[in-house]
Amino acid sequence: MILPCFLAQNLVAGFAFGSFGPLLASTEQHFGVTRAVAATGMSLIMLAVGGLAPLLGGLLQKVSVRSAMIGAAALSAVGYLGLALLPSFGLALLMFAMIGTGVCLLAILGPLTLVSRWFISGQAKVLSIVNLPIALFVTPFIVAELLPEYGRFPVLGGIATIFLLLIPVLLLIVEYPGRIGQNPRGTNMDPGGASAQGTAGDRQLSTREILASPPFWLLSLAIGMISGSGIAFLVHIVPFGMERNLSLQAASGLLSVYAGAGIFGTLLVGWITDRIGPPSTLALATLCAGLVWWGLLYVTGLPLFALAALMGMCVVPVTTMHGAALSRLVGAASISRAMGISYAIVLPFIFGFAPLVGFLFDQADGYRLPFLVTAGLLAIACLCSVLMIFAVSKQKQIFEAVVGQT
Repeated sequence: MILPCFLAQNLVAGFAFGSFGPLLASTEQHFGVTRAVAATGMSLIMLAVGGLAPLLGGLLQKVSVRSAMIGAAALSAVGYLGLALLPSFGLALLMFAMIGTGVCLLAILGPLTLVSRWFISGQAKVLSIVNLPIALFVTPFIVAELLPEYGRFPVLGGIATIFLLLIPVLLLIVEYPGRIGQNPRGTNMDPGGASAQGTAGDRQLSTREILASPPFWLLSLAIGMISGSGIAFLVHIVPFGMERNLSLQAASGLLSVYAGAGIFGTLLVGWITDRIGPPSTLALATLCAGLVWWGLLYVTGLPLFALAALMGMCVVPVTTMHGAALSRLVGAASISRAMGISYAIVLPFIFGFAPLVGFLFDQADGYRLPFLVTAGLLAIACLCSVLMIFAVSKQKQIFEAVVGQT
């Protein structure tokens, strides 16, 4: 079950976010648009992910996850083939929206739903394996090598073909362990955890019940702030590095260090989460990320790369922390709907953080104020995580009291 989830998540996220930058100039030339217009394709991808997540999350509670993921793979193939063949950028925007739909189902909702059904203990560790950003790390280099040699159509056509080849792998998916006579892994390893998980998953929570949960809002806000800070880091760290007397190549290396450390950080966070719990791990990650933003203002040279690596270890695993925490809160039966709603809450942070940092930079004529503001917001995210620990504990006490009376 891990294999199809790992391949689906890696391929769709790696191609969507790893190929966009290297293909940007080619997109601009192919459609005859400006760089700013061509860049709106990424906005369409993110809008499709955040905008459709609540709808698709609810849909996955009613339809087969395997069928939805196969459909998303086919939709992604059509999207990339359309980008290679269509002459109109207006139609290309529709293709980007299709790709975003594929990202939503193949990278976020589908794998998380399946992992929640198949694993009770060790969920975070499994999610860390599924979400390892290996394809995201290597795709920019591969596309940059192939594009000048072979051109735009073979690259995009090759990506579309890979998604078609993914479909037979997705056919291996089994919706529930019980369908092949198995139990979720870890059912008997942690009776308390299994009981709580099973209780949460006995029925599907309504949208109103999910939105009425204080821990859900605290989690979504904390995830939104740390995710937004990660986008801001990706956008602003290269010009910041150049302000610190690094060359363009050396400053770009900060991004490579960030992404490479994120691979290790994803595994580490999965291991930590299974031992101290998702809220505590999120509190630790947000606190560490906030300190890194503050520390960036006081270092130059090699320490910048060390802080970039630490940032990657804190921020890149955010999907793993998000999924593990939400799975504990709502259970397997409601995870897809809850993740869809949560992503809609997170989306404004993803869109708003980088422009906010840019606006504050223009106002203050430097990065000191925006970096301090970002560090302050991450401190708030850490507080949300700590409050979530107490809120979850209170809910557990209420639940145990009700069970005792029964």
